[in-house]
Amino acid sequence: MKCLKPDLCVDGLAEIDIGYWYHQGIRCILVDLDNTVSPAGKNRITDEARDLIEASRRVGISVVLFTNAGEDRAKEAAWNMGISYYASAKKPLPHLYRKAIAAHGVAKGEIMTVGDQVFTDVLGGNLNGCVTVLVSPLSKTELVSTKMLRLLEKLIVGRKIVFREGMG
Repeated sequence: MKCLKPDLCVDGLAEIDIGYWYHQGIRCILVDLDNTVSPAGKNRITDEARDLIEASRRVGISVVLFTNAGEDRAKEAAWNMGISYYASAKKPLPHLYRKAIAAHGVAKGEIMTVGDQVFTDVLGGNLNGCVTVLVSPLSKTELVSTKMLRLLEKLIVGRKIVFREGMG
């Protein structure tokens, strides 16, 4: 069960203290798309996501979009944020995590994953030696399978999933 526990739970991206994490050795952030930086199925990037990217750039942390979404959506969203991306990541499987870690020249402990789902973002990050941050999802619009997994997430994380409708 430890691999399903995030290192940090936050309601929004604005709660991630970039300066603190830089001093802890974080040099790259793999950030999820759907319900983390954009409402599910959209490419409307929230202001808090833009602020996170800017704050990270100021201290020398690279931010990379790391999503299970397809190539076209990922490419557009990454372009909208001015960052690189990995599409169809098949989280929590390790292949693209390893590729991203190697491509950015960072050690496992220098990379953070940020996302809204325990069974993809947190599990994948933990299995690959990353610091993991679970953020409350942006909207209630989700796949049926994701809605079912939210019930298990509540038991694992020990807190109610609060949706952040209207953020951005």
